[in-house]
Formats: sequence, structure tokens, C-alpha cells
Amino acid sequence: MERSRRDLLRASGALLATAGVAGCIEERVTRRETRSTDTNTWTLSPDDEDVALDIQSFENYVERMTDRYDDSGVWGLEAERPESFDVAYVQRYAITRETPGNPTNSEFSLVPETVDPEAPVLIGDSCLTRYDLGDGRYRYWLWVAADPTDGRLVRDVNLTRISTGVRLRNGILTDAATPSASNGEASVGLGTPPSGRFPVRGGSIDTTSVLEETGLYTVDWRGDIEASQSANGVCEVERDGEYGLFWTMGLGYDFEETI
Repeated sequence: MERSRRDLLRASGALLATAGVAGCIEERVTRRETRSTDTNTWTLSPDDEDVALDIQSFENYVERMTDRYDDSGVWGLEAERPESFDVAYVQRYAITRETPGNPTNSEFSLVPETVDPEAPVLIGDSCLTRYDLGDGRYRYWLWVAADPTDGRLVRDVNLTRISTGVRLRNGILTDAATPSASNGEASVGLGTPPSGRFPVRGGSIDTTSVLEETGLYTVDWRGDIEASQSANGVCEVERDGEYGLFWTMGLGYDFEETI
């Protein structure tokens, strides 16, 4: 049966309306945001000194981190260092993804060279250096950094968190520095070395300190930037006998992806 002109116009209008609705639905579901943050804790004691660094190994490490992070390296923009050196520990934390869309997993090591993931989303580095002041007093210099623009990474991400801290298993936390930030940089120290300055490219820095036996000290940067960022802290401990502490490192990122 032959269709009228009015019937043909109605049919073509319905097809155009259907196509328009389908296009709107497709536009609304194209982006998804992923956020992830994680923290790792190491227990350190003299039993772990087989992976600790002596002064020369530590200086070599500082140089490598300066090459990687520039002015966000271990000593930042400028620093005063004690003449004495006791021991240093370093670690690396890598967030990996096997395939896009899968939950992230992570890899940690006190021997950074062993962390070489095939598909890293973000890599963070951290060190903890101890200086003997005599009379049972010790200073700890803490550093953590990450660079979301690192060319080795499998995708572009924004850095949202870096943190580092210690919780004593024995000894007393007698003093702890709060970084003071202004004009794109922060300074941290306790009046005598170690002390220093490091760049702050965005976000904010918070500290937590509990000055008592088996005390706690953390430095925590949070923001949302597509640039390298570091954070430093320094605290003082009094103790008799061998040391024992928990050393933490935190790392976070976010990104958007098409689904």
C-alpha cells in the first residue's frame, strides 16, 4: 500500500528524534575519575642495617634523587647538615595497574633498585636519616617526594598526597618541627642542623606530633597538582639502648579516564 506524504514525514521525524536522544546519552557517560591513596609502614631496628646506607652510599643516593627531583630532592632548595652521620634508610613505593580499569596495587621495598614495575602509575621515594647528637639524643631527617610527570609512568596522573613519619617503639620524642610555608616554599628545622627549605607548588602541609614516650611524628602534604612535590620533616629523640621505630610513607593520586 502506498504511504501518504504525511506518513513519510512522521516516520523521518521519529528517526531524527531517536538519533538525537542516543547522541545525548553517549555524551553523558564518557569520563570517570579515579582516586587512590595508600600508606606503607616499615619496622626498623639494628636488625635491618644490612639494607641501611653508610655515609658514602647516602651521598650517592642524594645525588641520584637530585637528578630525579631537582630542587625537590632530599635536601630541597637549601639545607644545613650536621657534621656527624649515623645511619640512613631509603625506600621506594610504586603504584601499578595491570590493565586500564583494574584496581591499583602497590610495590614497596627498602632496596629501591628492586622496584621496577612494568606499568607504574606513580612512584614515590623516601629516606630517613639519623644523626647522633651525643648524650642519648638523636635527630631524624625525613624526606618524601613524587613526580607525576615522570616519563616512565604508564599514564598521566595528578599528585594528591605524599607523607612520611615515624612512631617510636622505644625512646621519647622530645621535639618535632612544623614546616612553615609561604611564597611557594617551606622551611623546617629545630634551630640547629639538620634544617632546610623545599618548594611547595600547591596544596597544604600538615604535621602531627605526640611528644612523649613511644611518640609519633608525621608530615603530610595534600593537594592536586601535575608537578613534582616533596616534603621534609625533622624530629629529636632521646633513648637508651638500641633503637626501634615504625617508619611510614604515604602516596596518593587521581586521574580521569574515558570509559
